[in-house]
Amino acid sequence: MVESVALSSTQKLSILERTRIAELRDQASRKLATGRRVNDVSDDPQDYLRAQALANRVSGLLGAKSGIGQGIESLLTAQTGLEALQKLSEQLKGIAISAQSASGTQLSGLVDQFDTVRQQLDNLAGDATYQGVNLLSNPAGTLRIGISDKAGETFTVNGQASDVTALSIGAAASDYNNFSTTANIESAIAALDDAISTIQSNEASIVNNAAILQVREDFTQDLADVLQSGREKLLTADLNAEGAKLMSAEVRDNLSVQGQKIAARSQSLIVDLLATG
Repeated sequence: MVESVALSSTQKLSILERTRIAELRDQASRKLATGRRVNDVSDDPQDYLRAQALANRVSGLLGAKSGIGQGIESLLTAQTGLEALQKLSEQLKGIAISAQSASGTQLSGLVDQFDTVRQQLDNLAGDATYQGVNLLSNPAGTLRIGISDKAGETFTVNGQASDVTALSIGAAASDYNNFSTTANIESAIAALDDAISTIQSNEASIVNNAAILQVREDFTQDLADVLQSGREKLLTADLNAEGAKLMSAEVRDNLSVQGQKIAARSQSLIVDLLATG
């Protein structure tokens, strides 16, 4: 049978002190290893929950930023399409101007060229799609972008149809009577001037909306950075302070060990004195 060992009150207090010192040393070591003052809810419930709330908001903002970025790409797709549409419209105008001094076979060739380019313009407007949204097709699509981590806060861009029908660009063979008269040609040129003006106006609107979204994207990133910085301040440990705590705990532990040894020697001397007395 194993006999129980009786501990003096001093030894019990010393063991309790060493246990508490060990806990403090472990806490300081963990904070130094992770660089965080708050690693879980038990370290500081209030700051842990506040930091978690900030982390959730940062995540929501970064999700919104990603959506805004995709919205900008959709607008840039439309801008690229409008730039190409303007070039084709100017090409059509050049063909119509050439028709003013053409006749016979040459005029017939220009009519064919005009209608071929016109068809390509129509096809291009239908191809300016990004992730299923086409702001130039007829009917034009609508772009809705979530711009915040708050539900329901959106930015809407209504597309502007930019095909040959919406731009009122007729066919040379049918609408402009094969460019058979000066009036027909002048009608085509006037329609193309209006189309080019409309395209430029639509592009200016697209660029303006893209600029608004760019500001919003930058703001969202900046706000997320500020919130993340605040979260880090709630969690980050003061490494100098934690290092000092660890050193203090080690010194206290060493002193406690020495105290136990001294107490044990004192008890041994008393026992020896009593035994020899």
